[in-house]
Amino acid sequence: MKKIYLYALLCLSFTQLKAQDGVVFKIKYLPNHNYQSTIDMGLKLNLTITGDPQILEKLSSQGITQPVKADIKLGMGGTLKTGAMLSDNTFPLTIDYKISELSVSANGKQIPIPPKITETEIKGSGHASKGWQIQLDSVMGKKIADTAQQKMKQMMDLVQKQIQFPDKPLKPGDSFTQGGPMNIPISEGNNIKMSAGVTYKLISISDGKAFFDMTPNFSMDFTMKGVAINFNGTGTGKMVYSIKDNFPLSKDGTINMVLKVNAGKVNVDGTAVVTTSYTGTVN
Repeated sequence: MKKIYLYALLCLSFTQLKAQDGVVFKIKYLPNHNYQSTIDMGLKLNLTITGDPQILEKLSSQGITQPVKADIKLGMGGTLKTGAMLSDNTFPLTIDYKISELSVSANGKQIPIPPKITETEIKGSGHASKGWQIQLDSVMGKKIADTAQQKMKQMMDLVQKQIQFPDKPLKPGDSFTQGGPMNIPISEGNNIKMSAGVTYKLISISDGKAFFDMTPNFSMDFTMKGVAINFNGTGTGKMVYSIKDNFPLSKDGTINMVLKVNAGKVNVDGTAVVTTSYTGTVN
């Protein structure tokens, strides 16, 4: 009998050790949780404008010299709270975020930002299924119209098709890609052709966390009111994922992009560096 107990104990220990070798990766919101986070974004632009000499001269007279270098920073933080599961397998949620920083400079000159912008609170309420999808019912205390809700749902459904999670546990060294090409209608006869994807590679698992490297890829191509716009780029990033909470604790990334704008009389060619930083807690 003692041998059976010893054998069972060894099997259990072995199973627990093997469980640490892999992780089920599936980001989702859970009922009765608080999701606190801070988000910082940065955008550095380096642009060259060519075309109609009269337009270029006018820009120069307004102090816009070439190349145009712009630096934008945005910071915000807040909480998403979820309630108890309801009979229809959804649960209520509230969102309360506040802009903590917004700064814009062009060619080294700071552009004044109204102080009230950094006092703006972004509030909303809605509900979610037991997953990552959110349906907002009101924003800033105002009910969202049915037509707007329908458009938001269509957009979420489109994104949902692109974000599929692995159907088996990942081991260190495994990778998978989320995202792909999308065709988004913005007005009658105008669509945004976009491809957005991220390749995740699991690096290690320890202390209930999974550590990933990320490789984002992005491209966008559309025309609106005679202006043709094209972006494309790739980058690097890292993510720390809480296995218990099914949610990221931190994400950092950088995307280097090339952009082109053709507006008829004026063309814009340039580069952009987009940086993002997210930190969060779940309780």
